[in-house]
Amino acid sequence: MNLPQYSFEEKTAYLIGAGSGDIRHLTIEAHSILSQADLILYDMYLEALNPYYPQAVWESVGKKKGFHVKKQSEINELLLAEVKTGKKVVRLKAGDVSFFARSSEEIQILKENGFACKLIMGISSPQLLSQALGESLTHRELTRSISYSSGYWDKTIQKVNLPDTDAHVIFMGLGELEKTVSNLLQSGKSEETSFIAASNLGRQNQKIVKATLGSAVQAVKDANLQSPTLIAIGLNHI
Repeated sequence: MNLPQYSFEEKTAYLIGAGSGDIRHLTIEAHSILSQADLILYDMYLEALNPYYPQAVWESVGKKKGFHVKKQSEINELLLAEVKTGKKVVRLKAGDVSFFARSSEEIQILKENGFACKLIMGISSPQLLSQALGESLTHRELTRSISYSSGYWDKTIQKVNLPDTDAHVIFMGLGELEKTVSNLLQSGKSEETSFIAASNLGRQNQKIVKATLGSAVQAVKDANLQSPTLIAIGLNHI
């Protein structure tokens, strides 16, 4: 059976989630569109996909804590400039395009200038954590609500406090780990609350640390985890 093919629409940029950067984590639609692209503006850690789409020019626009190939404003302008040339442009992002990926800013600049933007979802890091653990992130009795938040935020705006949910999943949670743990303990969370930290999910250098909230900070230090690190607190059924 032949897989379906999807046409690259005119005057449209594609934001595609690539999960961990493993070809297995691309949807059929993502693969079809990437196979037609003239230019792929890609995040860090996605270089392994390059050989599958040799027809496209690959340009790195990735960033991580302490190192930016391009500022977000520069990425926005580059994306717009390339779409204006009539090229088939893909903005390839790690994880999923709808979770803390700065997609809204890229969508906005395209729409303001008369271009369409189509999102093709990818596997997010919480899903990769679930896969790595071989466990569901929810439990009908023990983990009925989960909040998703970013551990990194623009310091010019007010930080959002964690809501009162059974569990918390924090993207890019390494930098603010001590504050996060302290705040949760002060709010009444037990020191025995489940704690999981995972870096480089879905990649060969993946590392997962399991601890309790009370021992979390030292456990993460001992493991020498590197960014990007996902933090999961309160998955007490795991």
